[in-house]
Amino acid sequence: MGIKKDAAISGDVVPAGVTDFEKLIKSGMVYVDKTSCLEELLNSGSMVPMILRPGKFGKTLFMSMLSCFLEMNYQNPRDRRRQRKLFRDLAISENKAFCAKHMGRYPVISLSLKDADGETFQDAVKAIIRVFAGLSDKFDFLTRRDDLDTVFLQRIRDLNAGKARVFGNDGNFESSIWCLLLSYLGDLAKCLHQAFNKPPVIIIDDWDHPLQKATARGYYTDMIDIIQGILSAALKDSSDIFRGFITGVHHISYQSIYSGFNNYDLCSINDPFCCDFIGFTKDETADLLKRLNLKNRLPDIIAQYGGYNFAGADMVCPEGVIRFLAQAFRPGNNSVAFPPENFRINFNESDIIEICMKSLRSNGLERLQHLLEGKTEEIVLRKFTSYPAITANTDFDTFATMMLHTGYLTVARDAVPSARNRAVVKIPNNEVLECFSDKAETIFSESNQEWLEKAMTLRDALLSGDTEQVQDIMNAMMRRFISVRDTSHEYYYHMFLSGVLSMTSDEDIDVISQIEKGDGCPDIIIDNTRNREAVILELKKADGRKYAQLEKWALDALDQIRTHDYDRDFKDRKYRKIYSFGISFFGKECLALKMPDDSAGK
Repeated sequence: MGIKKDAAISGDVVPAGVTDFEKLIKSGMVYVDKTSCLEELLNSGSMVPMILRPGKFGKTLFMSMLSCFLEMNYQNPRDRRRQRKLFRDLAISENKAFCAKHMGRYPVISLSLKDADGETFQDAVKAIIRVFAGLSDKFDFLTRRDDLDTVFLQRIRDLNAGKARVFGNDGNFESSIWCLLLSYLGDLAKCLHQAFNKPPVIIIDDWDHPLQKATARGYYTDMIDIIQGILSAALKDSSDIFRGFITGVHHISYQSIYSGFNNYDLCSINDPFCCDFIGFTKDETADLLKRLNLKNRLPDIIAQYGGYNFAGADMVCPEGVIRFLAQAFRPGNNSVAFPPENFRINFNESDIIEICMKSLRSNGLERLQHLLEGKTEEIVLRKFTSYPAITANTDFDTFATMMLHTGYLTVARDAVPSARNRAVVKIPNNEVLECFSDKAETIFSESNQEWLEKAMTLRDALLSGDTEQVQDIMNAMMRRFISVRDTSHEYYYHMFLSGVLSMTSDEDIDVISQIEKGDGCPDIIIDNTRNREAVILELKKADGRKYAQLEKWALDALDQIRTHDYDRDFKDRKYRKIYSFGISFFGKECLALKMPDDSAGK
């Protein structure tokens, strides 16, 4: 699989955000040739392949290419000049027999449900009607055939134009509208079959997007019924379609969704079939960069956007690569040194990271912390019974499975799981790691009122010298805290505690990190200048979580405070209270000990 031979490579020709295959080719944009996959896809014997890939991996462009290849000229079905022009420089054009059999031979019903959502169920249904109305406009020529029943085409357009009501005053569907929506694609397929004596191809891109939005907005139950009905009527085992193709992110293993059609074949990121059809392989990425005289940037690009393992195929996120190239070649930018940016960080599906960090129990957070440190975790691959199950009362394995599907984790190479229903996973690249870091900075900051309140309670406990409360609060906060920093280093704990306490500073209370006091630098100081109270904190990383080990290092911290006379300045300033704490850490546990003489300023 190579690069389009005559593609212009400069400036705006790099196709950032372009998912229309015909527009891309006609404009001379960069195209990584995936057309050689078509023969394997169509000859696989799969009637309805359901291809699941993370967002931003090129599903829509691949389906657009497939549609362009298969779709006939409806005015002149024998005319295939459009396809010959679009595909003449691509790999599939060399397969003459396959092209003669399939290129430009079928009616094609192609739709995307990417925008079929809304704040309410009613809004989402109207969005689906808009999609169907677009198909009615495209196939309007069918209405001029007296031998076809095409009333449904106009009815959909009337609904979209507001000439007929979709919902009654009670919020329920008007009479017959429900049946109209569910049968629309099936009826259109039947008309096309009759008109051209050729069963059509149905392509449904982003099938699960409406369910994702419905879950977030509280109308999942209603939406699953309509999506199930549409899929069943359109793709059930029938002589009225040649093939059906579905793309999405998740496979919802809920029987009623697929009860109407049992002829689909799941093609997930763990299935060898079509593993490299969608997305860039590492070799394709290298070829692309070489063509653009950027071959030395390959390590940077792989580190930022690569690292994905789809059933053994070494894959790279194409969205990141293409957007990087588009920016790197903008006037004024140095493409040789331009840094790869994070294009995933504002992606809607990154919300799963925040949900995960806020919802996981302590054991799950510890496993997540291991992943952030570059380690691997073995997970049980969960089957989702519905979208709500992904976000409500979930465990780490469920979250990890979802993040695997959405591209925030990948299967580790050369790691053998302990059972068939398990996988060893890791974070694939720097872009994803930055997403975790960004979410952590938001969750563990003063913008999170719950976290801020805990920080204020900790500060007050320190200023009152309440050792037991200090330890309890810190242990509770540590169990919730997640960071991209390695917990094997003492600085991890310094960053945690200084970050927590710095949120509590005000006009009277300063939180100071590593400032010169006495004969050295204490790790953290809380200075209440108004009340003339101070807290000195020295932190140590213990070499084990047993109490004796934690106690040893906490006592060493207190000895360091005493030996280096960290409280001298506060004594000289006649502070009323000076509390000195030695705190030791291991993993997600800590032990706080207080200096016996805590009133040295008197």
